[in-house]
Amino acid sequence: MQLSNHKSSAGCPRVSRWIALSLFTSLSFSLLSGCATLQKGVDKIENGLLKGKKRSSSSVVSEEDSLDPMGARSHRRLLWDDLSPSQLSTTIKTRFSGQSGKSSAQQSLATGKQLFDRATEMITSNPDGTEHVPVFIEAANHFRAASSGLPDSSLAEDAMFFEGESFFFADRYVQANRAFEGLVADYSGSRYLDRAEQRRYSIALFWLKLKKNGASFALNDPKRPKFSLAGEARRILHRIRIDDPTGKLADDATFALGTAYMDANRFEEAADTFAYLRKDYPGSEFQFKSQMLELESLLKAYKGPDYDGTPLAKAEKLRKQIAAQFPNEASQNQDILAQQGSLIINQLAQRDVEVGQYYERRGENRAAKLYYEKAQSDFSDSVFTNELAQRIETVASLPPVPKPPAEWIQKVFPDAKPEKSIIAAGGGAGTILR
Repeated sequence: MQLSNHKSSAGCPRVSRWIALSLFTSLSFSLLSGCATLQKGVDKIENGLLKGKKRSSSSVVSEEDSLDPMGARSHRRLLWDDLSPSQLSTTIKTRFSGQSGKSSAQQSLATGKQLFDRATEMITSNPDGTEHVPVFIEAANHFRAASSGLPDSSLAEDAMFFEGESFFFADRYVQANRAFEGLVADYSGSRYLDRAEQRRYSIALFWLKLKKNGASFALNDPKRPKFSLAGEARRILHRIRIDDPTGKLADDATFALGTAYMDANRFEEAADTFAYLRKDYPGSEFQFKSQMLELESLLKAYKGPDYDGTPLAKAEKLRKQIAAQFPNEASQNQDILAQQGSLIINQLAQRDVEVGQYYERRGENRAAKLYYEKAQSDFSDSVFTNELAQRIETVASLPPVPKPPAEWIQKVFPDAKPEKSIIAAGGGAGTILR
Protein backbone atom coordinates (compact mmCIF):
# COMPACT_ATOMS: atom_id res chain seq x y z
CA MET A 1 0.00 0.00 0.00
CA GLN A 2 1.33 3.44 -0.88
CA LEU A 3 0.17 6.89 -1.83
CA SER A 4 1.11 6.58 -5.45
CA ASN A 5 1.02 3.52 -7.69
CA HIS A 6 4.77 3.14 -7.83
CA LYS A 7 7.21 1.10 -5.83
CA SER A 8 10.45 2.70 -4.70
CA SER A 9 13.86 1.50 -5.74
CA ALA A 10 17.35 2.84 -5.12
CA GLY A 11 20.20 3.54 -7.45
CA CYS A 12 23.82 3.37 -6.42
CA PRO A 13 25.71 6.62 -7.07
CA ARG A 14 29.48 6.41 -7.24
CA VAL A 15 30.84 7.39 -3.85
CA SER A 16 34.44 6.96 -2.87
CA ARG A 17 34.52 4.05 -0.50
CA TRP A 18 37.16 5.51 1.77
CA ILE A 19 35.06 8.67 2.28
CA ALA A 20 31.94 6.68 3.04
CA LEU A 21 33.81 4.42 5.44
CA SER A 22 35.53 7.24 7.30
CA LEU A 23 32.32 9.20 7.81
CA PHE A 24 29.84 6.37 8.31
CA THR A 25 30.67 6.02 12.01
CA SER A 26 30.12 9.70 12.77
CA LEU A 27 26.92 9.69 10.76
CA SER A 28 25.67 6.66 12.63
CA PHE A 29 26.22 8.39 15.96
CA SER A 30 24.35 11.43 14.66
CA LEU A 31 21.55 9.17 13.51
CA LEU A 32 21.29 7.47 16.86
CA SER A 33 21.07 10.87 18.47
CA GLY A 34 18.31 11.76 16.00
CA CYS A 35 16.42 8.58 16.93
CA ALA A 36 16.70 9.51 20.60
CA THR A 37 15.23 12.89 19.77
CA LEU A 38 12.43 11.22 17.85
CA GLN A 39 11.64 8.91 20.76
CA LYS A 40 11.65 11.87 23.14
CA GLY A 41 9.14 13.58 20.87
CA VAL A 42 6.99 10.45 20.83
CA ASP A 43 7.08 10.32 24.64
CA LYS A 44 5.82 13.89 24.70
CA ILE A 45 2.99 12.93 22.37
CA GLU A 46 1.84 10.30 24.84
CA ASN A 47 1.48 12.96 27.56
CA GLY A 48 -1.53 14.55 25.88
CA LEU A 49 -2.65 17.31 23.57
CA LEU A 50 -1.92 20.99 24.11
CA LYS A 51 -3.15 23.72 21.85
CA GLY A 52 -0.38 25.70 20.21
CA LYS A 53 -0.17 28.76 18.04
CA LYS A 54 0.98 29.41 14.53
CA ARG A 55 4.74 29.20 14.19
CA SER A 56 6.88 32.07 13.08
CA SER A 57 9.00 31.92 9.96
CA SER A 58 12.09 31.30 12.07
CA SER A 59 13.46 27.76 12.17
CA VAL A 60 14.49 28.24 15.81
CA VAL A 61 12.13 26.44 18.18
CA SER A 62 10.37 29.07 20.26
CA GLU A 63 9.45 28.70 23.91
CA GLU A 64 5.80 28.03 23.12
CA ASP A 65 6.82 25.30 20.66
CA SER A 66 8.96 23.68 23.34
CA LEU A 67 5.85 23.47 25.52
CA ASP A 68 3.89 21.80 22.74
CA PRO A 69 4.08 18.02 23.27
CA MET A 70 3.32 17.40 19.61
CA GLY A 71 5.38 20.32 18.47
CA ALA A 72 8.20 21.06 16.14
CA ARG A 73 11.21 18.83 15.79
CA SER A 74 14.24 19.90 13.84
CA HIS A 75 13.63 19.40 10.15
CA ARG A 76 17.39 19.09 9.80
CA ARG A 77 17.42 15.84 11.74
CA LEU A 78 19.20 12.87 10.20
CA LEU A 79 17.13 9.88 9.09
CA TRP A 80 18.09 6.27 8.50
CA ASP A 81 17.15 6.74 4.86
CA ASP A 82 19.82 9.44 4.52
CA LEU A 83 22.40 6.68 4.82
CA SER A 84 21.04 4.61 1.94
CA PRO A 85 23.50 4.09 -0.93
CA SER A 86 21.53 6.42 -3.20
CA GLN A 87 21.77 9.32 -0.76
CA LEU A 88 24.87 8.85 1.35
CA SER A 89 26.99 11.08 -0.86
CA THR A 90 24.48 13.93 -0.65
CA THR A 91 24.12 13.46 3.09
CA ILE A 92 27.88 13.80 3.53
CA LYS A 93 27.96 16.85 1.29
CA THR A 94 25.08 18.68 2.93
CA ARG A 95 26.14 17.79 6.47
CA PHE A 96 29.83 18.56 6.33
CA SER A 97 30.53 20.83 3.37
CA GLY A 98 28.64 23.91 4.57
CA GLN A 99 27.30 26.57 2.22
CA SER A 100 28.52 26.14 -1.34
CA GLY A 101 27.62 29.58 -2.68
CA LYS A 102 24.98 31.02 -4.98
CA SER A 103 26.29 29.74 -8.30
CA SER A 104 26.69 26.18 -7.06
CA ALA A 105 23.23 26.25 -5.47
CA GLN A 106 21.71 27.56 -8.69
CA GLN A 107 23.37 24.79 -10.67
CA SER A 108 22.09 22.15 -8.25
CA LEU A 109 18.58 23.58 -8.46
CA ALA A 110 18.65 23.63 -12.28
CA THR A 111 19.92 20.06 -12.46
CA GLY A 112 17.30 18.95 -9.98
CA LYS A 113 14.51 20.51 -12.03
CA GLN A 114 15.73 18.81 -15.19
CA LEU A 115 15.70 15.45 -13.44
CA PHE A 116 12.32 16.20 -11.89
CA ASP A 117 10.80 16.99 -15.29
CA ARG A 118 12.32 13.83 -16.77
CA ALA A 119 10.92 11.67 -13.98
CA THR A 120 7.51 13.31 -14.37
CA GLU A 121 7.49 12.42 -18.05
CA MET A 122 8.35 8.83 -17.14
CA ILE A 123 5.30 8.60 -14.90
CA THR A 124 3.09 10.07 -17.60
CA SER A 125 4.28 7.60 -20.21
CA ASN A 126 4.33 4.58 -17.90
CA PRO A 127 2.22 5.11 -14.74
CA ASP A 128 2.78 1.54 -13.54
CA GLY A 129 6.53 1.54 -14.05
CA THR A 130 9.30 2.10 -11.52
CA GLU A 131 12.07 3.56 -13.66
CA HIS A 132 11.12 7.07 -12.50
CA VAL A 133 11.99 6.33 -8.84
CA PRO A 134 15.80 6.58 -8.97
CA VAL A 135 15.48 9.71 -11.13
CA PHE A 136 13.26 11.37 -8.54
CA ILE A 137 15.71 10.38 -5.80
CA GLU A 138 18.60 11.87 -7.75
CA ALA A 139 16.56 15.04 -8.27
CA ALA A 140 15.82 15.21 -4.54
CA ASN A 141 19.55 14.94 -3.80
CA HIS A 142 20.25 17.94 -6.03
CA PHE A 143 17.47 19.92 -4.36
CA ARG A 144 18.92 19.06 -0.94
CA ALA A 145 22.29 20.33 -2.06
CA ALA A 146 20.73 23.53 -3.41
CA SER A 147 18.82 24.40 -0.22
CA SER A 148 21.82 23.67 2.01
CA GLY A 149 24.14 25.58 -0.31
CA LEU A 150 22.18 28.83 -0.08
CA PRO A 151 19.87 28.74 2.97
CA ASP A 152 17.35 31.45 3.85
CA SER A 153 16.76 32.41 0.24
CA SER A 154 13.97 32.16 -2.32
CA LEU A 155 16.13 29.59 -4.09
CA ALA A 156 16.20 27.45 -0.94
CA GLU A 157 12.42 27.78 -0.64
CA ASP A 158 11.97 26.40 -4.16
CA ALA A 159 14.53 23.66 -3.53
CA MET A 160 12.90 22.49 -0.29
CA PHE A 161 9.50 22.23 -1.92
CA PHE A 162 10.78 20.27 -4.91
CA GLU A 163 12.85 18.08 -2.62
CA GLY A 164 9.65 17.14 -0.84
CA GLU A 165 7.84 16.58 -4.12
CA SER A 166 10.66 14.41 -5.47
CA PHE A 167 10.77 12.22 -2.38
CA PHE A 168 6.97 12.05 -2.36
CA PHE A 169 6.78 10.69 -5.91
CA ALA A 170 9.66 8.33 -5.13
CA ASP A 171 7.51 6.87 -2.32
CA ARG A 172 9.96 8.07 0.35
CA TYR A 173 7.35 9.66 2.54
CA VAL A 174 9.45 10.13 5.69
CA GLN A 175 11.99 12.25 3.83
CA ALA A 176 9.25 14.02 1.91
CA ASN A 177 7.52 15.00 5.15
CA ARG A 178 10.79 16.28 6.59
CA ALA A 179 11.36 18.49 3.53
CA PHE A 180 7.85 19.91 3.75
CA GLU A 181 8.29 20.45 7.49
CA GLY A 182 11.40 22.48 6.74
CA LEU A 183 9.56 24.54 4.14
CA VAL A 184 6.74 25.37 6.59
CA ALA A 185 9.18 26.11 9.41
CA ASP A 186 11.48 28.42 7.45
CA TYR A 187 8.90 29.95 5.09
CA SER A 188 5.55 30.03 6.90
CA GLY A 189 4.05 32.31 4.25
CA SER A 190 5.37 30.27 1.35
CA ARG A 191 3.44 30.17 -1.92
CA TYR A 192 3.86 26.40 -1.70
CA LEU A 193 2.19 26.16 1.71
CA ASP A 194 -1.16 24.73 0.56
CA ARG A 195 0.44 22.08 -1.63
CA ALA A 196 2.96 21.13 1.05
CA GLU A 197 0.24 20.73 3.68
CA GLN A 198 -1.84 18.66 1.26
CA ARG A 199 1.09 16.28 0.82
CA ARG A 200 1.64 16.03 4.58
CA TYR A 201 -2.06 15.43 5.16
CA SER A 202 -2.02 12.58 2.61
CA ILE A 203 1.08 11.09 4.23
CA ALA A 204 -0.48 11.21 7.70
CA LEU A 205 -3.66 9.48 6.54
CA PHE A 206 -1.57 6.84 4.77
CA TRP A 207 0.38 6.09 7.94
CA LEU A 208 -2.80 5.92 10.02
CA LYS A 209 -4.28 3.47 7.53
CA LEU A 210 -1.15 1.33 7.72
CA LYS A 211 -1.42 1.28 11.50
CA LYS A 212 -5.12 0.43 11.40
CA ASN A 213 -4.36 -2.46 9.06
CA GLY A 214 -1.87 -3.86 11.55
CA ALA A 215 1.43 -2.76 10.00
CA SER A 216 4.39 -4.08 11.97
CA PHE A 217 7.89 -2.70 12.48
CA ALA A 218 9.85 -2.28 9.25
CA LEU A 219 13.35 -0.82 9.46
CA ASN A 220 14.02 -0.69 5.73
CA ASP A 221 10.77 0.84 4.48
CA PRO A 222 11.26 4.49 3.39
CA LYS A 223 7.50 4.97 3.10
CA ARG A 224 6.98 4.97 6.86
CA PRO A 225 8.60 6.00 10.16
CA LYS A 226 10.77 3.45 11.89
CA PHE A 227 9.10 4.24 15.24
CA SER A 228 5.60 5.25 16.35
CA LEU A 229 3.76 5.05 13.05
CA ALA A 230 0.46 6.40 14.38
CA GLY A 231 2.17 8.86 16.72
CA GLU A 232 4.06 10.50 13.86
CA ALA A 233 0.86 10.68 11.81
CA ARG A 234 -0.97 12.40 14.68
CA ARG A 235 1.89 14.84 15.08
CA ILE A 236 1.67 15.84 11.41
CA LEU A 237 -2.09 16.42 11.65
CA HIS A 238 -1.61 18.47 14.79
CA ARG A 239 1.09 20.61 13.19
CA ILE A 240 -1.02 21.24 10.07
CA ARG A 241 -3.72 22.96 12.11
CA ILE A 242 -1.14 24.84 14.20
CA ASP A 243 1.13 25.93 11.35
CA ASP A 244 -1.74 27.04 9.10
CA PRO A 245 -4.84 27.47 11.31
CA THR A 246 -6.79 29.29 8.60
CA GLY A 247 -5.70 26.97 5.81
CA LYS A 248 -7.91 24.80 3.65
CA LEU A 249 -6.99 21.63 5.54
CA ALA A 250 -7.07 22.94 9.12
CA ASP A 251 -10.48 21.49 9.97
CA ASP A 252 -9.81 18.33 7.94
CA ALA A 253 -6.61 17.73 9.90
CA THR A 254 -8.35 18.44 13.21
CA PHE A 255 -11.14 15.98 12.43
CA ALA A 256 -8.66 13.33 11.30
CA LEU A 257 -6.62 13.88 14.47
CA GLY A 258 -9.65 13.40 16.71
CA THR A 259 -10.56 10.21 14.85
CA ALA A 260 -6.97 8.98 15.21
CA TYR A 261 -7.14 9.52 18.96
CA MET A 262 -10.36 7.51 19.10
CA ASP A 263 -8.71 4.67 17.19
CA ALA A 264 -5.93 4.73 19.78
CA ASN A 265 -8.51 4.61 22.65
CA ARG A 266 -7.32 8.00 23.87
CA PHE A 267 -10.77 9.41 24.40
CA GLU A 268 -9.94 12.47 26.47
CA GLU A 269 -7.60 13.78 23.76
CA ALA A 270 -10.20 12.89 21.14
CA ALA A 271 -12.92 14.85 22.95
CA ASP A 272 -10.60 17.86 23.34
CA THR A 273 -9.70 17.75 19.65
CA PHE A 274 -13.32 17.56 18.49
CA ALA A 275 -14.19 20.39 20.91
CA TYR A 276 -11.42 22.44 19.31
CA LEU A 277 -12.99 21.88 15.88
CA ARG A 278 -16.47 22.70 17.20
CA LYS A 279 -15.35 26.03 18.65
CA ASP A 280 -12.71 27.19 16.16
CA TYR A 281 -14.25 26.02 12.87
CA PRO A 282 -18.01 26.64 13.20
CA GLY A 283 -18.49 26.57 9.43
CA SER A 284 -16.74 23.25 8.92
CA GLU A 285 -18.47 20.50 7.00
CA PHE A 286 -17.46 18.15 9.82
CA GLN A 287 -19.45 19.99 12.52
CA PHE A 288 -22.28 17.50 13.04
CA LYS A 289 -20.18 14.37 12.71
CA SER A 290 -17.47 15.88 14.88
CA GLN A 291 -19.93 16.75 17.65
CA MET A 292 -21.38 13.25 17.56
CA LEU A 293 -17.88 11.80 17.92
CA GLU A 294 -17.09 14.29 20.68
CA LEU A 295 -20.18 13.08 22.53
CA GLU A 296 -19.10 9.48 22.08
CA SER A 297 -15.55 10.31 23.22
CA LEU A 298 -16.81 12.03 26.37
CA LEU A 299 -18.90 9.01 27.31
CA LYS A 300 -15.96 6.68 26.74
CA ALA A 301 -13.63 8.99 28.65
CA TYR A 302 -15.80 8.69 31.78
CA LYS A 303 -14.15 6.17 34.11
CA GLY A 304 -16.94 5.50 36.57
CA PRO A 305 -18.60 6.89 39.72
CA ASP A 306 -15.31 6.86 41.64
CA TYR A 307 -13.81 9.38 39.21
CA ASP A 308 -14.51 12.90 38.03
CA GLY A 309 -17.97 13.32 36.53
CA THR A 310 -17.06 16.30 34.33
CA PRO A 311 -17.17 14.23 31.09
CA LEU A 312 -20.79 13.29 31.84
CA ALA A 313 -21.81 16.88 32.48
CA LYS A 314 -20.14 17.98 29.24
CA ALA A 315 -21.76 15.11 27.36
CA GLU A 316 -25.26 16.00 28.52
CA LYS A 317 -24.76 19.67 27.61
CA LEU A 318 -23.41 18.70 24.20
CA ARG A 319 -26.27 16.26 23.56
CA LYS A 320 -28.81 19.02 24.08
CA GLN A 321 -26.77 21.38 21.91
CA ILE A 322 -26.68 18.87 19.05
CA ALA A 323 -30.46 18.48 19.15
CA ALA A 324 -30.93 22.26 19.02
CA GLN A 325 -28.24 23.03 16.44
CA PHE A 326 -28.88 20.14 14.05
CA PRO A 327 -32.59 19.29 14.29
CA ASN A 328 -32.73 17.41 10.98
CA GLU A 329 -29.56 15.37 11.56
CA ALA A 330 -30.54 14.77 15.18
CA SER A 331 -33.91 13.44 14.06
CA GLN A 332 -32.17 11.00 11.73
CA ASN A 333 -29.95 9.86 14.61
CA GLN A 334 -32.56 10.02 17.36
CA ASP A 335 -32.10 6.38 18.40
CA ILE A 336 -28.39 6.89 19.01
CA LEU A 337 -28.94 10.18 20.84
CA ALA A 338 -31.70 8.61 22.95
CA GLN A 339 -29.44 5.73 23.96
CA GLN A 340 -26.65 8.12 24.85
CA GLY A 341 -29.06 10.32 26.79
CA SER A 342 -30.28 7.32 28.77
CA LEU A 343 -26.70 6.28 29.47
CA ILE A 344 -25.82 9.77 30.73
CA ILE A 345 -28.86 9.94 33.02
CA ASN A 346 -28.21 6.50 34.49
CA GLN A 347 -24.54 7.23 35.13
CA LEU A 348 -25.28 10.61 36.71
CA ALA A 349 -27.94 9.02 38.90
CA GLN A 350 -25.53 6.25 39.86
CA ARG A 351 -23.10 8.83 41.22
CA ASP A 352 -25.72 10.21 43.65
CA VAL A 353 -26.98 6.74 44.57
CA GLU A 354 -23.49 5.50 45.43
CA VAL A 355 -22.81 8.58 47.57
CA GLY A 356 -26.10 7.94 49.34
CA GLN A 357 -25.12 4.31 49.92
CA TYR A 358 -21.80 5.44 51.36
CA TYR A 359 -23.56 7.64 53.93
CA GLU A 360 -26.11 4.91 54.65
CA ARG A 361 -23.34 2.45 55.49
CA ARG A 362 -21.90 4.99 57.92
CA GLY A 363 -25.26 5.41 59.61
CA GLU A 364 -25.57 9.00 58.39
CA ASN A 365 -29.09 8.42 57.17
CA ARG A 366 -30.11 12.05 56.91
CA ALA A 367 -27.30 12.71 54.39
CA ALA A 368 -28.13 9.46 52.57
CA LYS A 369 -31.77 10.53 52.28
CA LEU A 370 -30.74 13.86 50.74
CA TYR A 371 -28.73 12.15 48.01
CA TYR A 372 -31.43 9.58 47.29
CA GLU A 373 -34.01 12.34 46.99
CA LYS A 374 -31.69 14.32 44.70
CA ALA A 375 -31.25 11.32 42.41
CA GLN A 376 -35.00 10.70 42.44
CA SER A 377 -35.77 14.34 41.60
CA ASP A 378 -33.05 15.06 39.04
CA PHE A 379 -33.10 11.72 37.21
CA SER A 380 -36.66 10.47 37.39
CA ASP A 381 -36.20 8.31 34.27
CA SER A 382 -33.13 6.44 35.50
CA VAL A 383 -32.98 2.72 36.16
CA PHE A 384 -32.73 3.51 39.88
CA THR A 385 -36.16 5.17 40.10
CA ASN A 386 -38.03 2.17 41.50
CA GLU A 387 -35.54 1.31 44.22
CA LEU A 388 -34.99 4.92 45.31
CA ALA A 389 -38.46 5.21 46.86
CA GLN A 390 -37.76 2.17 49.01
CA ARG A 391 -34.31 3.43 50.00
CA ILE A 392 -35.71 6.82 51.00
CA GLU A 393 -38.40 5.16 53.14
CA THR A 394 -35.80 2.92 54.79
CA VAL A 395 -33.32 5.62 55.78
CA ALA A 396 -36.14 7.96 56.86
CA SER A 397 -37.15 5.40 59.51
CA LEU A 398 -33.63 5.19 60.94
CA PRO A 399 -31.79 7.59 63.27
CA PRO A 400 -30.63 10.59 61.21
CA VAL A 401 -27.08 10.39 62.54
CA PRO A 402 -25.11 7.53 64.13
CA LYS A 403 -24.80 7.32 67.89
CA PRO A 404 -21.52 8.72 69.25
CA PRO A 405 -18.93 6.03 70.00
CA ALA A 406 -18.53 4.95 73.64
CA GLU A 407 -21.64 6.89 74.70
CA TRP A 408 -21.72 5.08 78.06
CA ILE A 409 -18.38 6.62 79.04
CA GLN A 410 -19.83 10.10 78.68
CA LYS A 411 -22.68 9.12 81.00
CA VAL A 412 -20.29 7.79 83.66
CA PHE A 413 -17.95 10.77 83.39
CA PRO A 414 -20.05 13.83 82.65
CA ASP A 415 -18.42 17.01 81.41
CA ALA A 416 -16.58 18.96 84.11
CA LYS A 417 -17.99 22.29 85.18
CA PRO A 418 -16.56 25.17 83.18
CA GLU A 419 -13.87 27.16 84.89
CA LYS A 420 -14.79 30.60 86.17
CA SER A 421 -13.18 33.65 84.69
CA ILE A 422 -10.24 35.13 86.57
CA ILE A 423 -11.93 38.49 86.45
CA ALA A 424 -15.21 38.31 88.35
CA ALA A 425 -18.24 39.06 86.33
CA GLY A 426 -19.59 42.50 87.16
CA GLY A 427 -16.71 43.18 89.56
CA GLY A 428 -14.89 45.62 87.37
CA ALA A 429 -11.62 45.27 85.62
CA GLY A 430 -9.65 45.33 88.84
CA THR A 431 -11.62 42.72 90.74
CA ILE A 432 -9.61 39.47 91.00
CA LEU A 433 -11.11 36.16 92.17
CA ARG A 434 -9.21 34.57 95.03
